[in-house]
Amino acid sequence: MEKNNDRVKYIERASIIGVVGNGLLSVLQLIVGFWGHSLALVGAGIDTVTDVVTSLVTLFTGRIVERPPDEQHPYGHGRAETIATKLLSFIIIFAGAQLTLSTIQHLISGEGRSLPNRLTLLVAALSIVVKIFLALVKWHAGKKANSSMLIADAKNMSMDVMISASVLLGLFFTIRLGMPILDTVLGCGVGLWIVWIGYGIFMDTNVELMDGLKNRDIYREVCRASMAVDGVCNPHKMRIRQFNTRYIIDMDIEVDGDLSVREGHELAMKVERNVHREVDNVYDVHIHVEPLGNEERKERFGISRNNLQNDGEETVENEELYYGESTEKKA
Repeated sequence: MEKNNDRVKYIERASIIGVVGNGLLSVLQLIVGFWGHSLALVGAGIDTVTDVVTSLVTLFTGRIVERPPDEQHPYGHGRAETIATKLLSFIIIFAGAQLTLSTIQHLISGEGRSLPNRLTLLVAALSIVVKIFLALVKWHAGKKANSSMLIADAKNMSMDVMISASVLLGLFFTIRLGMPILDTVLGCGVGLWIVWIGYGIFMDTNVELMDGLKNRDIYREVCRASMAVDGVCNPHKMRIRQFNTRYIIDMDIEVDGDLSVREGHELAMKVERNVHREVDNVYDVHIHVEPLGNEERKERFGISRNNLQNDGEETVENEELYYGESTEKKA
C-alpha cells in the first residue's frame, strides 16, 4: 500500500508542476505571439495549452488508478491510465489539426502580414528551457512511478522542445530575411508535427487495450519460472495481458495424471509463487492443470512453449528444457 501511495504522489506532483509550468508558459506564448504577429509562436502556445489539459488529465487519473477493486471493477481501476493516455492523443491530434488548418487558410488567402516582433525570439528561447525542465520532471516521475501515462506525457514534452527550437530558428530567419511567410509555413509545420506526436501516442495504447503484449520475452520468463518447478511440464495456452503497469497471466500446465487433485493444486500454487518471484510486475496468475500428454486439437488461444521455440531462441530437441524435471522424464 505504501508503494502505491508513493506512486500516486509521483504522478500528482509531476502533474501539478506540469499544470503550473505549462499554464504560465502558454499565456506568455499566446499573448506575445498575437501581439508580436507570430503564427508559429501562437501555434506553440496552443500546443502548450494542450499540455495543460494533459497534465490535468494525468492529475485526475492518478487518483483513480490506485483505487482498490470493487463489484463493478473486480480487476481494479488500472485501465483508467490507458484510457487517459488515449484521450491525451485525441486532444493533441485535434490541437495540431486546428493549427494546421488555420495556417493553410492564411497561406491560401495570401493576406499581408507584419514581421514578427523581436520579443518573440526571447519567448521562444524561454520556451525551450521550460519544456526541457518539464520533460525531465515528467520522465523522472514516470520512471519512478512506472507510469506509461506520465512517460507518454514526457515524450510529448520532449517533442515540444523540438517544436520550440524550430520556432526559435524560424523566427530568427523570418526576422533576418524579412519574409513573414516563413513564419506561417513554420506554423503549419508545427501543426503537422503535433498531429504526428498524437498519432504515435494513440497507436502505443492500442496494444494494451486490445489485450496484446509488446514484450514477448515475458512469455519466456513465465515458461522458465514454470519449468523450474519439479513435476511440471509443457506450459501452454499462455495469455498475458498488460494491466496498467502490471501483467495478468493465464496458462495451462501438465502434471502426472496419477496425482491427486490436492497434489496437482499444490504444484499449480508452486508455479504461481515462482512466477510472482521470477517475473517482475505480475498482478495475478491463473493456472489450469491438465494430465501429462493431454491433447486438445481445437485449442486456438494463447501461446505454447512450441511457439516460443519456433522463434529460434530455444529448440524442441532440448528435452530437459522442454520437460524440466517432469515426472515423465524421471520415468
